[in-house]
Amino acid sequence: MTTGQPAKPIDDFARARALSDSGRHAEAEALLRAALRTRKRDFRLTNLLGIVLRRSGRTAEAILMFEAARRLDPKSASPLVNLANTHMAAHDGKKAAQAALLATRLDPKRAGNWHLLGQAQRLAGQGGEAVRSLSRALVLDPSHVEAVIDLAGTHLDLGRTEQAMGVVVEALQRLPDNGRLRAVEVRLLLQAGLVDAAKAKIAAVLEAEPGNLDALLAAARIAGRADRRGANAYLQRAVEAHPTSVEAALQLCDSLNRSRHDDEAAHIEAAYRIAARLADARATGGPRGAETLRSVLCRCVDFERLEATGRLADLAPGWIAQGKVTPLHYELGRARSLEDRLALVEWHRAWGRKVEAAIRPLNPAPPAAPAVITGRRIRVGFMSSDLRHHPVSYFALPLLELHDRARFDLRCYSFYEGAADRVQTLIASKVDAFNWWPRRPDAQVAEGIAADDLDVLFDLGGGTDMNKLQVMAYRPAAIGVSWLGYPHSAGLERIDRLLVDPYIKPAPGLMIEQPFELPHSWVTLGRLGFHDEPMADTLPEERAGRLTFGSMNNPYKYTPAMLDAWAKVILAVPGSRFLFVRPEGAVPAFRRNVEAELARRGVDPDRIAYTPVRGTHLRHYNDIDVALDSFPHVGGTTTCEALWMGVPTITLVGPAFFERLSYSNLSNAGLGELCAFSAEEYVAKAVELAEDQPRRRMLRQGMRARIRQNPLGQVERFVQDFYGAVAKLVS
Repeated sequence: MTTGQPAKPIDDFARARALSDSGRHAEAEALLRAALRTRKRDFRLTNLLGIVLRRSGRTAEAILMFEAARRLDPKSASPLVNLANTHMAAHDGKKAAQAALLATRLDPKRAGNWHLLGQAQRLAGQGGEAVRSLSRALVLDPSHVEAVIDLAGTHLDLGRTEQAMGVVVEALQRLPDNGRLRAVEVRLLLQAGLVDAAKAKIAAVLEAEPGNLDALLAAARIAGRADRRGANAYLQRAVEAHPTSVEAALQLCDSLNRSRHDDEAAHIEAAYRIAARLADARATGGPRGAETLRSVLCRCVDFERLEATGRLADLAPGWIAQGKVTPLHYELGRARSLEDRLALVEWHRAWGRKVEAAIRPLNPAPPAAPAVITGRRIRVGFMSSDLRHHPVSYFALPLLELHDRARFDLRCYSFYEGAADRVQTLIASKVDAFNWWPRRPDAQVAEGIAADDLDVLFDLGGGTDMNKLQVMAYRPAAIGVSWLGYPHSAGLERIDRLLVDPYIKPAPGLMIEQPFELPHSWVTLGRLGFHDEPMADTLPEERAGRLTFGSMNNPYKYTPAMLDAWAKVILAVPGSRFLFVRPEGAVPAFRRNVEAELARRGVDPDRIAYTPVRGTHLRHYNDIDVALDSFPHVGGTTTCEALWMGVPTITLVGPAFFERLSYSNLSNAGLGELCAFSAEEYVAKAVELAEDQPRRRMLRQGMRARIRQNPLGQVERFVQDFYGAVAKLVS
């Protein structure tokens, strides 16, 4: 009988790598540290320990370990590559580029090293250097698809759409069957506004490869807002064909969260199930994926899983590095300290500087008040995709209808991708020009606006859906002002002013722009959103037999501290209940999580009620006795609507712009006494108002008259204040 050779023992390096590859990082670390106690100068073990530490999220320790590995073997490029990747993960492009540059010097013939250097330089904002490094990678390896994609992306960062397309087209000549490149080509066509060409390309890809992930994702992007049902179908196919793809799951999650067709609550619930699964698996897909997960988890009040997606201090730099500022909108309510608020300002500023570095202004120096010099009408532009039946138009319409046509020439710019509605048609009839440019590239939009020779341009959209905030970085008008669309400094230092009033103006240091200050209110209640919706003659408390607190604010503004205060208010008023008037009220996850949060604070679920509606919510203010504002991110339109419907609102005032909207609304309605300046005062004021039925009856019955007697309701006064300030600004 013969015996085989004894099995060769698995060395510590292979065992540790296998453990870490399977997610057992702690065991891998313990094994490596034990081995290094006897082999302190083992380069391979030291380098691998750095990788394990990086995978464990311990970036600083990983960097120290890679530096130690460099010293052990100065001729190896491996620790430098690992060091560059670690700095990249920490969004430090400059340090990543330094390490990657050393790696290229040690191993200059490796295309991957030049690709890494180009990626790091792109992250560091060194676009020209990145183009050269990525081009070098493609000389060494013409089939390096990732280098092609990054080179095209870098050209886009620099505003070179044609060069980006040329890179991809040339690569497709070498790799005609590469689905990823064809999908990138589609994205570039979309960015250039060539929608029909993009559709034709993607149809050809899917005909050849029905399960092509990039093609399915691109097809969903094309369907997008106009056909959310179709987008969901493409994304569902992508998930079914690629069940382990985090990207496909994230995009389906995001699309479902935005779906309002058929059963909106069912879509939200399905999105939440995906978000919960990915959060539990820590499969966030990096900062970009965390944005989607946090949006859905906030909407369903899942604070525990929200924390599991990462710290804002770690995520925000990643969003900025990717050129994204919109995620910060949903994070305003997470601010707890002055340091948090200052950090939000600096993140916005960092994003703005990144955008501005890639864009050359059309007017490097604003001209000297041409309207004053020439005597022509003052030319004012309003840029927003929400110049339609939308809350933005609720507040903007008075300015567009009631301006002095002999003195002001008004021009509007919209990028809305849906059909024109009656409000858009009305606005177009009231202004000198209404430019409707859906899907037009930013540079072309900027050139089109610049051709109108505006004295001042107001951006009303911020970074919200279908708007084009980056156009302001081109300086398409002599003076740029931000108003309405975003309750914070947008971030672009080329936006000169931010419209404020004496109440809403933030504390020093919490605003990037200079103030464009109106003397009374920053908004007025025009006829569009604030019409004669019937108000009940009696109090909700009289009809229901108990007092009802309530809110219609978006759940992304909810915080644990806010729920603490709401619970204290409910418990202090015997028999009271809380009513959520939100479409999320029909979502099982929202109800389950809200009830669990309030139950932990002593509020029985029987005291919580829901009215799940969208768009027909105004009449349901007749069911609320006292509205409780969210904080620190307070309501804006919701506070105005509550007041219009006779419902007094208790708000908590803070130092930042997003904490002062209700302060302005209430003060300009003659109700400044409903504003609190501490959480304790907030609770006390709510309880005091709940116990004073005669006062609530007086407020409800006289609210609309009160509003009309104060700046919030004095439309003509607001229009005069606004255009008076414009004339002064351009003089």
